[in-house]
Amino acid sequence: MRRSKFITWASTSLSGHVALFEVAFGIPIAVLMIFLNYTDGTLTIGWAMWIVGSCAALSILLAVAIWTTLTLPRIKGK
Repeated sequence: MRRSKFITWASTSLSGHVALFEVAFGIPIAVLMIFLNYTDGTLTIGWAMWIVGSCAALSILLAVAIWTTLTLPRIKGK
């Protein structure tokens, strides 16, 4: 089975991890939170920017944590 270039890059580099977590986690969670605030009627421009920034920061922290604790030791172990 062939792996795509994106998956290979994302699984072997820190910047790939960050990009993957932003796409797979940060964007969907930000869209969901903005939608939920919009349906509640509590969404403002400032609050939307806060949500986007928080989701971006959280996904970067998660990517770095996964990279250092799981991926890097596995790559070095091979």
